[in-house]
Amino acid sequence: MASVPTGDAGLARLLDPASIAIVGASDNPDKIGGRPIHYMRRHGYGGTLYPINPQRAEVQGERAWPSLAALPVAPDLAIVAVAGEQAVQAVDQCAELGVAAAIVISAGFSETGPAGRALQDAMTARARAAGLRIVGPNSQGLANFGNGAIASFSTMFLEVEPRDGPVAVISQSGGMCAMVYGLLRQRGIGVRHVHATGNEADVSVSELACATLRDPEVGIVLLYLESLREAGPLAQAAAMARARGVPLMVVKAGRSEAGARAAASHTGALANEDRAVDAFLEHHGILRARDPQELVRYAELALRSPLPQGPRVVVVSNSGASCVLASDAAADRGLDIAPLSIATQQALAERLPGFATTVNPVDITAALLSNNGLFGQVLPVIGADPAADMFLLDIPVAGRGYDVDSFAVDAADFAQAASKPVTVVAWQENVAQVFRARGLPVYADEMQAMDAMAALFRLRQLRERGDAAAPAAPQGQIASDPAPGVAGGFLSEAESLALLAQAGLAVIEHAVCGNADEAVAAWRRMGAPVALKACSKKLPHKSEHGLVALGLNDEAALRTALSQQAQTLASLGVRDGVWLVARMQRGLHECALGARMDPVLGPVVMIGSGGKYVEALQDVAVLMPPFDADQVIDKLRGLRIGTLLQGVRGDPPGDIPALAAQAVALGRYVLSAGSRLASIDINPVLVGAMGQGAVALDALVEVNGSGLPAPGLAA
Repeated sequence: MASVPTGDAGLARLLDPASIAIVGASDNPDKIGGRPIHYMRRHGYGGTLYPINPQRAEVQGERAWPSLAALPVAPDLAIVAVAGEQAVQAVDQCAELGVAAAIVISAGFSETGPAGRALQDAMTARARAAGLRIVGPNSQGLANFGNGAIASFSTMFLEVEPRDGPVAVISQSGGMCAMVYGLLRQRGIGVRHVHATGNEADVSVSELACATLRDPEVGIVLLYLESLREAGPLAQAAAMARARGVPLMVVKAGRSEAGARAAASHTGALANEDRAVDAFLEHHGILRARDPQELVRYAELALRSPLPQGPRVVVVSNSGASCVLASDAAADRGLDIAPLSIATQQALAERLPGFATTVNPVDITAALLSNNGLFGQVLPVIGADPAADMFLLDIPVAGRGYDVDSFAVDAADFAQAASKPVTVVAWQENVAQVFRARGLPVYADEMQAMDAMAALFRLRQLRERGDAAAPAAPQGQIASDPAPGVAGGFLSEAESLALLAQAGLAVIEHAVCGNADEAVAAWRRMGAPVALKACSKKLPHKSEHGLVALGLNDEAALRTALSQQAQTLASLGVRDGVWLVARMQRGLHECALGARMDPVLGPVVMIGSGGKYVEALQDVAVLMPPFDADQVIDKLRGLRIGTLLQGVRGDPPGDIPALAAQAVALGRYVLSAGSRLASIDINPVLVGAMGQGAVALDALVEVNGSGLPAPGLAA
């Protein structure tokens, strides 16, 4: 690669520098200051090296310089491999000289605590003011095997021989970066970019992802994240990846509270709420893996296969037990072992012995030992079947007597002709190597193979969803009548319901009343039992103060309840209270909707089980708007409440479309409200039987200091 064009000159210099200074350069290639020089000399870096070492005239055969200030020109890139205050001084000198970018390998900054963060922040601020981009500190470095610019001290490049290839690996953790590189190389996959960002005082994983996506030789980008500091660059990288048809995959660690704490101590990262991160990644078409091993397994299939048209898998094996295991693994992962057509079964019967099976999964039995051409005879037949979106060739045992080479040739020829994903299961490493040498993805067992195929199908769905996702709407006024702004804080329940009604959500029939006579009149109009709630923005949580009375259906009870609540309000010093009289309504299930403005990810919407056990059950899903009703319904299928809404043990199905419509309306609203909105809690949302709708019974809206337009209330 001659160059990596990018809109940021500093990022371009990081990946394709014409000259590199090494501050703290060592003649010992096993020391941190010596390893990058050794690598670049070994792997053909064509630029100029400037080792900085005041004690030596020469370092590893290169002329050494006593200081950065003594250099004849400002280098494109500086590697800072000295400790403590010397590192800070070196970065300051780079800024003064006009160096475009620096990789700070030195540790002792934000990962150590508040004092280290203050030191890092001050250093970064000075660099930013001078236009100097910084990777790190606490970074293992960057490596581009396309041009030999290996500004890294990773030992892994000595343990596992590098080979240029289509993969970019970018990680906040240097160790994890090296691990993913090593796992890829073990599978015979070449890797071009291997970049570790460390503390991310300046340059982030997401920014480097954008830069590597401008490299036309990059065919897949793999990320390891412990936090998301800014969502915008990652969304931009996702859009670039989709535009190029390049898979973007990520391991986002810190899913648990303990993991988030460990991440903070490791790279100085800030934690993100994991369900919101999931929603963000899904919204932008980014595939998430659970760990580095899974990430690499997904990458192997994505690199070597087209995206499948559907979730149907045809399994071919020489073992009946493997057929059973593969079928179970497919079912567990939402893939289909679809029946083959009658024509396909008849064609298979002509080629297979009578004791073999011609249904899916296809068990060709031990006949493969006596007829090494069976794969070549069977695969074209099933390849033409309409039930085939993907194929699994499962070979649990092969060895002496089996012509594995011919199996691999037949499988590779079939994969190329079919233009559909073909995976192989072979736990014997000598067998796996033969298939891998033919460019086929190989897995140790049926579970791994089905995981990868399910991920590839999910990647297709995510890419389509990401293409359809509109950018976040600009912050703007809510569609409502002009009204005075509401100061930051909670709205009363009456104000909250009015706001949601204006936003298009169905809310419970209710009236806002200022005294007992108005409350009685509202009850008479409704002609049904009612709930009486005292409302004040000073009391966002009413139940704990006894300010909710349910099932009131006579005038005396209503007046008594209101009098008691008025006394409670007075004792609490609340003078702006009004009363909400709401119709009591029956339904099938209590659900919950919620929304909040994540400081990094933006607006997110929650849907799930509601009622008083909402916190205990944690049966919720998160979406990022904009989304449609189908996406909401898809999320509900993965929840316990989703199963109940389908109708269980004779119960009628719930009005899922109405609930989904409520969620879609909420998503539109939070996009329009923008950063002026802090959170919305709608619990419960009462869902009736199909056709009976879904209605918000209670709501609490929290706004930020800038305020939202106040809803009009009729008391």
